[in-house]
Amino acid sequence: MPLDPARRHQIEQDAITAAWEAERLAACDDAIALLREIADLDRDDDGDVILGVDENGHNDLMSRITAFLATNDQ
Repeated sequence: MPLDPARRHQIEQDAITAAWEAERLAACDDAIALLREIADLDRDDDGDVILGVDENGHNDLMSRITAFLATNDQ
């Protein structure tokens, strides 16, 4: 027995919402992982985080934060 159009539409909308929520939860998990990594960094006497760089002036953590924001800033 086929579904009526209104019920079918509701099922489709529920699936879209579930996919969006799963994506947002994954982004939250990624953000928490980055925040935990930041929390573990060394701090100076004032309590500010010390961000080190490699010989080329790059910081992997900052690159990952930038990529995260570019992907998830909605």
